[in-house]
Amino acid sequence: MRKEEEAEFPVEPKWKRFERLAYEIQKELASDAEIKFDDSIIGVDSKVPRQIDISIRKHVGQYAILIVIDCKDYAEPLDVKDVETFSGLVRDVRANRGALIVSSSFTPAALNIAKNEGIDTYRLVDTENIDWKSYATLPCLLERTHLEKSDFRFASVGSEFFELPVNLQQLQTLIFYAVDGTTTGTLERMLKRTWDKGEMPRTPGTHCVLLGEHLVTKLGGRESHARVEAQAQVKTSYYLGTLPVTLRGLQNAQTDGVVTRQITTDAIEFHKIASGADDNWKEILDLSQLAIVRPAIRVGYCDIYGEDPGSDEASVG
Repeated sequence: MRKEEEAEFPVEPKWKRFERLAYEIQKELASDAEIKFDDSIIGVDSKVPRQIDISIRKHVGQYAILIVIDCKDYAEPLDVKDVETFSGLVRDVRANRGALIVSSSFTPAALNIAKNEGIDTYRLVDTENIDWKSYATLPCLLERTHLEKSDFRFASVGSEFFELPVNLQQLQTLIFYAVDGTTTGTLERMLKRTWDKGEMPRTPGTHCVLLGEHLVTKLGGRESHARVEAQAQVKTSYYLGTLPVTLRGLQNAQTDGVVTRQITTDAIEFHKIASGADDNWKEILDLSQLAIVRPAIRVGYCDIYGEDPGSDEASVG
């Protein structure tokens, strides 16, 4: 771009770009309202035009609602004087509500005055903006439902008797077949396949699961026929951690809540969390701990085991 063109289209100062960003965010949050940038309203008491960074107007039934917003791109926390000045402006234009949006924070005294005056206080949050880049995380609770352990029951079919292997390891590796010769797999594989297909309860507790009415296995050169059941214990485990998120919105300085239209989370590596390999997540054994740290996001999921018993994967449910 030539110098003459740069002079014709000067770059906006940083504080002005901050106001414009706040305006764009407000348009996202209140798309059904009339929102003006750099507005001017005649003061009822002062009788002079009052500059308004952002104004929001909306009709609710027979009522006309006016909200005015002031933006402050300060390096230091906003103090009492700015809140008092803005509070006077809100009264002068007879706004129904006033809000301050800052790039930094508020002093405790400023927050006290804002609460008493009915002024909303927000910090602009934009995790992708270069000038006001924020790092945002939300406390998240993962609820993992999975098979904890199981016992197996065998009953002989008809007049047949079922011959059991001598040791437990041999029983665990024993292959079962349907009467037509189709391989059904080991006891563990049959149970996990039943789980994956959703053919058994996934609520915490112990459940009786029928794996086969008539299964055949070969042991010592002899076929054994049996009805096989599993007593499967289903468990829900809880993990609390901080989840990085991408968002653009406003954080309430009085409640810490974030107002936004959209949140995108980082990837959740379920297997690392469940195995304890991710230090950002801790298993919660006592749910009363959630009274201290309240999660903003709850994610429930069930383990999916797949055909390979050694490759358990997670699926969000």
